Amino acid sequence: MADPRVEQSPAAARLLAALPDSITAAIFLSLWIAPLWLGPDGVRNAMLVMLVEFILVHASAFLGSAVLGAGSTARRLATLLGFTLFYGLFVAAFAFAFEAWWPFAAFAWLLVGKVTIALDRSRSAPERLRRMQSEQGLATITYLGGVFATTLLPLPRLGIGAEVVPQLGLPGGGLWVDRPHTVIAFGVFYFGLLAWSKWRGWSLPAAGPPAAA
Repeated sequence: MADPRVEQSPAAARLLAALPDSITAAIFLSLWIAPLWLGPDGVRNAMLVMLVEFILVHASAFLGSAVLGAGSTARRLATLLGFTLFYGLFVAAFAFAFEAWWPFAAFAWLLVGKVTIALDRSRSAPERLRRMQSEQGLATITYLGGVFATTLLPLPRLGIGAEVVPQLGLPGGGLWVDRPHTVIAFGVFYFGLLAWSKWRGWSLPAAGPPAAA
């Protein structure tokens, strides 16, 4: 894979783009250190965030086309509504499985992190669309890399010791349930790297020549 390129844009726009992921990474880090500070459901809600993010990573390309693609405003709004309803069904399934409304709030918050680039008026609409598509590619690589890294590498438990796990109320089984510090570490790595890439202006090489101005 080619190294990400660095694109220059105003610092305020890069800060705006990086801020939501920075906040999310900071919350994950705080839960890694003090897993009960947001209550007994804090770690479970963080796990839901990672599941919802998995859905949104795949949806980002469609989101960019809906917000910045060609066509009339009515057509783009209809596409965006259809996108929201379709992926909302997956979020509803998570909400049902966990018996919580939190997945909908997570969906809305993570969506903010995906569309901030659309507010960057220093770029043309085609440039913003290409940037959103690049971020989708970076997010996919980072997500998959984070899954493997946090599964294979030994990670410190910090505040999520074995004696704390029974207090977290995690449903089901599997690695994330048996060793929840791995999914929290995953969130720190994933959202932290996304925030850094947006602040630095990293971009994957374009598949084709830039769109004409």
